[in-house]
Amino acid sequence: MFSTLAIPRCLVVLAALACALHAALAGADPLAVVDPLPPGPYKVGCSNVAQDFSRVLPGESAQNYWEGYPDGGRERYVTQLLADPADALVVDVTVPDDRELYTNRATQTVEFALLVCYPTTADNPYPDYALPSGQAVPHMQQGAQPPIFADANVRWPVLLFSHGLVGSPISSDYIDALKVLVSYGYVVVAPFHGDARFTDVKIENLSDFLYALLHFGTFVEMQSLRPLSLSRSLDYLIAHPQYRDHVDVGRVGGFGASQGGESLLLMTGAKLTITVGMSSKQVLVEPRLKAIVGYVPYLGLPFFPAFGRDQNGLDGIATPFLAIAGGADTTAPLETTLEGVDRLVGSRDVVVLEGVDHAFDYPSAPDIFTWSMTFLAAHVSDDRAARVKIARMTSVRGGGDDRLVVDYTAPALPYLPGESDVVEYYRDVTGHYFITANPAEVAALDAGGAWLRTGFEFKAFVLGSGKGTSACRFFSAPALSPDTHFFTINANECAVVKASPLWIYEGLAFEAQPPLADGTCALDRVPVYRLYNNGMNSQPNHRFLTSKSETAATQDDGWVLEGTVFCAAP
Repeated sequence: MFSTLAIPRCLVVLAALACALHAALAGADPLAVVDPLPPGPYKVGCSNVAQDFSRVLPGESAQNYWEGYPDGGRERYVTQLLADPADALVVDVTVPDDRELYTNRATQTVEFALLVCYPTTADNPYPDYALPSGQAVPHMQQGAQPPIFADANVRWPVLLFSHGLVGSPISSDYIDALKVLVSYGYVVVAPFHGDARFTDVKIENLSDFLYALLHFGTFVEMQSLRPLSLSRSLDYLIAHPQYRDHVDVGRVGGFGASQGGESLLLMTGAKLTITVGMSSKQVLVEPRLKAIVGYVPYLGLPFFPAFGRDQNGLDGIATPFLAIAGGADTTAPLETTLEGVDRLVGSRDVVVLEGVDHAFDYPSAPDIFTWSMTFLAAHVSDDRAARVKIARMTSVRGGGDDRLVVDYTAPALPYLPGESDVVEYYRDVTGHYFITANPAEVAALDAGGAWLRTGFEFKAFVLGSGKGTSACRFFSAPALSPDTHFFTINANECAVVKASPLWIYEGLAFEAQPPLADGTCALDRVPVYRLYNNGMNSQPNHRFLTSKSETAATQDDGWVLEGTVFCAAP
């Protein structure tokens, strides 16, 4: 992708104090600033994690077991407290014979306990299960009691939930977040990662390079085991007789906090840093994972990124990813998040919560869940209205101070009848951009090598579909520029350019819907912005973008925003 630079474009703009999206893009858009979503409509029921807390040794806490802390060489894990292990959910993970990833556990079988929570009926009779932390597991099954789904005839989407380093699904704020996610209609699958079983590295020590170096092999192993446990947990769920008929394996998303965000990215085929020299290696590829939300996602530190040198282990990853970052976070710095997201080639968004550090920010909860649920609905359930919303929104009213700094929503698949993909290319020799919806031209450009895809596309309509206005396509005469094109659906503009001796009319290219009279798009369409390079090097060129952040970054490069010229399908 062309926009993968040594330093992310948005980071450069941030340094220039100009990364906030330009008001011209969002100010008039009725979908730019949205109301927070109300709480989800569903009550929450959960699987059996009943525990015998009398087994907790003096001087310890149940949380030590939930999170896997060892003591004097004796392993602690939640399975040691389970009062009814036969009816709890526990999976065995066979560790691959790969000594680069698994220093100590290669070829072994490792046990992971799961908490599964699901939408349940308002009259679910199962009582809440009190935890010694003061929290409770809502409507928890006891013994062999079956789950009670809100609608037993529905197949619900699945959300893999991955907590932060040395956390657990029932520790701290995680149980609260998990309940909110379920309330929106997801079956949430949350492993107890038990990170401390595998390494002594703690989150406060990750910035200490010497400390991390001394524990490097086990740190790599712990990171590699997490995506294995998540993938195996999904296998277990869809095979389990109490759940298999109630979940939709075609709709699987992920929500990861801190290192949980890294774990979910590793499931997509991203390569993990495995040496101090920053070489990287793929852990696995999980094609069932359709989209990921990372809250304060840990993508490494500036001096030691999680995905290889300059985060190049994320190159080519197309799984949609939303990063909700803390503006004051020093554990998962915004710098490394932007560097990693800039490598991705699919839908991607970065939202910054101003002043938030590496913790769950309760004042920002409406922002966090509005962004998360909209993104997941768009990319897990392919909700086209949600796709338009996530493509156009820039912040959530009320709550904390949230702002969008990176955005791109790729055209939805599959294409509906009459839809056409418009692909953007860049030529380094001239610094020019070009778009085309012609499949033969796309194939030729991809094979030629002189023009490279930028990673940006938008969806229009095929000629003759009658779903939009036909776009005139022009090529520059040699006296003007050797390789630039111009596109317009405006009849007056088309006539003026046709009359100019500096442009050669090449016919009609595609159909697109025009903006409304006020310059915005209908509520089911995505604005396409046109930018002009202001005649740089005496050679005019235009860009056509749906990404507000890329549009703003292009403006900061000296281009002129000419406004919304097309309204694309989501």
